[in-house]
Amino acid sequence: MSASSPNLPDPFDYQAFIDGFEEVTYWHFDWYSRIMAVLLYGTPRPTVSEHECRFGRFLESHGAPPGRQGEFENVHQLHVKMHRSADTLITSAEGGTQAERESFDEFVELQSLFLATCFNLMRDAYSDSCELAQRQGTTPAI
Repeated sequence: MSASSPNLPDPFDYQAFIDGFEEVTYWHFDWYSRIMAVLLYGTPRPTVSEHECRFGRFLESHGAPPGRQGEFENVHQLHVKMHRSADTLITSAEGGTQAERESFDEFVELQSLFLATCFNLMRDAYSDSCELAQRQGTTPAI
């Protein structure tokens, strides 16, 4: 039997969100490094579809923390832009030519914005979970 009322939504699982978000953010760092390896060493091209990477799948399968829909959507939009920028960047360097500087600069800037936005969402979700635990008189499991 569920502890929640049929009229109230299930409480948001901050622990699962924060753990999952932290993991996929790590994997996105890895993806970014593999994009750089393509440019520097000619390694095989990783997937550039935002729907195929772990971060994209996480965003598509998890909801935003309560009250954080705008931040969540900003992360999602930057994620899409970053993948499109990576595709443009790698395409500009195909055939052994040097990547276009403008494409490279855009990709690096989007990575910085993306990470700052991810860290803000993570910090806010953690803060919200701590406030909720304090109101409930419990300790966050995070």
